[in-house]
Amino acid sequence: MPIIEIHVLEGRSSEVKARAAAAITQAAAEGFGVSKDTVRILVTEHKKDEFYVGGRAGRATDKAKAGLVAENKGEKS
Repeated sequence: MPIIEIHVLEGRSSEVKARAAAAITQAAAEGFGVSKDTVRILVTEHKKDEFYVGGRAGRATDKAKAGLVAENKGEKS
């Protein structure tokens, strides 16, 4: 039975997490060739100051976007 851990920043609705869990369950069941009923998903939410990207607290998407902007300008973030 696949057990999948997902770590996200807090703030997503139950509906969004359920939708993601359903999609991930489907993909895991197909990929591993198992029944969807055997797929386990654990969602752990973290506060913004508990999540670090590049040594700084904050949202990964914000930091990733900043890195892409810097790369496009030929700079390092």
